[in-house]
Amino acid sequence: MQRRTTLLVLSLSGVVACSGGGGRESTTSTTATTTLGETATDTAATDSDTGSTTGTDTGTAGATTGTTGPSCDPTTCDGVCTGDVCCEADLACGDVCCAMGEVCSFGACVVPGDECIDASECAEDEYCEYALGEEGGGGTGGGTGGMCMGGAEFKTGKCLPKPPECAEGQEPGDPPTCIAKCEVIPEPSFDPQLKFAWTGGDVMMAPVVIQLDDDNCDGIVDEKDIPEIVFLTFAGGDYNDNGTMHAISIVDGMVVQKWQTFVPTDPIHPGRSIAAGNIDGQPGNEIVTCTATGKVRAFDANGQPLWVSSYAGGCFMPSIADFDQDGNPEVLTQAAVLDGATGATKATFPNLANPVAADADSDGVLEVVGPTAVYEADGTLVAQTPLAGNRVAVADFDLDANPEIAVIDFQTHTYHVWRVAPALPNGYQIVRQGIDINGPLSPTLCPAGSAGSMYGGGPPTIADFNGDGTPDLGVAGGVGYAVFDGAKIMDPNVADTDTTLWITQTHDCSSAQTGSAVFDFDGDGSAEVVYSDEWYLRIYRGSDGTVLWETCNTTGTLQELPVVADVDNDGHADIVAVSNSYSSITCPMGGTKQQGVRIFGDAEGKWVRTRRIWNQHSYHVTNVEEDGSIPAIEPPNWTQPRLNNFRQNVQPLGEFAAPDLVATVGPYCGNDEYGLIATARNVGQAAVPAGVPVGFYAGDPMLGGTLLGTLATTKELYSAEAEQLYLPVPNPPAGVMEGTTPVFVVVDDGMPPHPWKECRTDNNLAEGTGKCNVAG
Repeated sequence: MQRRTTLLVLSLSGVVACSGGGGRESTTSTTATTTLGETATDTAATDSDTGSTTGTDTGTAGATTGTTGPSCDPTTCDGVCTGDVCCEADLACGDVCCAMGEVCSFGACVVPGDECIDASECAEDEYCEYALGEEGGGGTGGGTGGMCMGGAEFKTGKCLPKPPECAEGQEPGDPPTCIAKCEVIPEPSFDPQLKFAWTGGDVMMAPVVIQLDDDNCDGIVDEKDIPEIVFLTFAGGDYNDNGTMHAISIVDGMVVQKWQTFVPTDPIHPGRSIAAGNIDGQPGNEIVTCTATGKVRAFDANGQPLWVSSYAGGCFMPSIADFDQDGNPEVLTQAAVLDGATGATKATFPNLANPVAADADSDGVLEVVGPTAVYEADGTLVAQTPLAGNRVAVADFDLDANPEIAVIDFQTHTYHVWRVAPALPNGYQIVRQGIDINGPLSPTLCPAGSAGSMYGGGPPTIADFNGDGTPDLGVAGGVGYAVFDGAKIMDPNVADTDTTLWITQTHDCSSAQTGSAVFDFDGDGSAEVVYSDEWYLRIYRGSDGTVLWETCNTTGTLQELPVVADVDNDGHADIVAVSNSYSSITCPMGGTKQQGVRIFGDAEGKWVRTRRIWNQHSYHVTNVEEDGSIPAIEPPNWTQPRLNNFRQNVQPLGEFAAPDLVATVGPYCGNDEYGLIATARNVGQAAVPAGVPVGFYAGDPMLGGTLLGTLATTKELYSAEAEQLYLPVPNPPAGVMEGTTPVFVVVDDGMPPHPWKECRTDNNLAEGTGKCNVAG
């Protein structure tokens, strides 16, 4: 049964004139807007004990005691009189009635934009409005049949224009003309727990996280499915030959092995890195591996071999990129660019020792960036330096929108920084050269003759470790993990030895070249380091190197690194770490050994959300979409908001947005009825669930005022949205109706603990008057 709604009367001052001739059913009001154009309607949410009713309120433009104009009669309008038009309540927007398909957003009719999971999927001037989307199931669902084993359905919304943000010190107002920045950042939490483990073999390479199958049976493989973790194992200590590739996934809280594959001819090299993504232009993703013979072999999403390349200079850390921007990605190896669909060699160049793809000269096209030289994808030389090096990362250290190249030279355990400079005679400029990554730590911390005693330096990471807005450089060596201050690196007045932000002792004497990953787990603007040496997996505070957490994680070490991604679709970042037990290495804490793949996450789910992908050793966010597709034109990472990093995953926008509840209160004066009307409004940047108690008081409750009654909001309140609650007060205490005793309203009044937190609680109390002004 559909019931016609009528309007509640509420002025901005909270004082309503007595009509003298009718109850609430005969009054009228002008209406305006909040987000989504909710209007002030008496919607019959009735409390059986008090007879109270509730309604939604737009809260703009004060109420009147009557209307003029022949076109809309509020007594017969089944919606809202908007100007001269009888408008459906959901379409009312101030003096305008929005068209079907439009919504009212801060006083304007707009067409909602794209579907979104969070604000990072919207334009920079938009936010994700969940009131326009669907409630997701979260976690993993339950598909049936074949490989359909459940997927992820996060809560979705639609992109809308951001409301204007209040200037510092400015209040939103009533009605709100702006929304103040409103965030609650939880206390840092670094007590990870082991969530899942696969212990079926030794692993000593960097795993990848990629979507391989249609878990939720919607007919497509995309980010809504459960990602797979793909890795290589070896047996009998032979980490150079006869590798087996595995794909596992987390389904319904359990580790499920999807498949494993072994190829006897040109077998997989189990100690080398792999890459994954859509390389052939057909639906679905593929995996690229190195063979023990130095070639490249590709596999389909089911682990079946697709092609094997000819030898073209070796394979160590392959990566995927679309160099010619034609929608057909290529595979980059040590000395060649291969066709992604066939493995055919498209171009060669001198061996560059683990090159990456980046637009090093800012010409809008990706180049092949090695530690010492840069080439176009067709093999044409762009710049050649006299430097030596083995590992590389790319970012913009001086924030001029042009990148620098950070290089690690394993042979001398040093780092360099240089950049392509076409205007200079040699086409390059060296910024820093030959800075010892061991700093004050002595190589003699490792046994004589070991790698750690002579060499050192794994693949570098780049992130803002100290929260100063400038990217910094992190690297693991044989005896320590060091972070170098990016601002100081670029300052010619700072001595080489003074570029160190911090260094802490570690133990990787066997290879001295392991990698690391970085992530801002607590969202405080400073990235943490995730690193595993021979003994321990650790999380270090990015600003000073303090060990926040550690656990035994034995490995003989090559170039492997832990990766950070949301692998179980629970909306929180996870750490994926590998280990092996083939060697004599044991953890000093208990003499234990570990083996396989382990997944760690915060016990209380406090770590922020991140992407569900990490597709290659040289991962840098803009190189791959979350569904595994490779962008035809890769945006430079260093020009994107919140990025300018390398080997760091990213958290979404709006992660810490919080609600902020305020209220107003005033009288309702009917012919034979008296009560109080409160307007509860959310002026924060995140929604608040229904069920928030609103208490009405005669006198200040902080000074012993009398509780008149409590009502609860009946709907989720989004940013700037409000709801009116009417409390009948047939026998008000002395002085309330006369105005000598003030009335108060408290929003979130005595509510039991709840998971959401307001960014402010000092504005939950509001004072008004219960006096009726009789119209003269």
